[in-house]
Amino acid sequence: MFFKVYRIIHIIWTAIFAFFISIPILERGGIERGVYDEVFFVALWIIGVVFLFIKKLTKVGFILTIMPLLFAIFNFVF
Repeated sequence: MFFKVYRIIHIIWTAIFAFFISIPILERGGIERGVYDEVFFVALWIIGVVFLFIKKLTKVGFILTIMPLLFAIFNFVF
């Protein structure tokens, strides 16, 4: 039961960063050459969320849902 609650909380806080990364996509109204990396990391997050609910792929799902956070940190630092 606790692990299911943790998964939901993990999805919510990583969704904030995935939404933050998807803002340029929403502003431009489409997928252009300059937003391919944002689309890639948002897609990784979506795949990670699906993997979180597959018992054998839960650990991979946690790693994939962290990717937008790492991408956002990398963008701010560099």
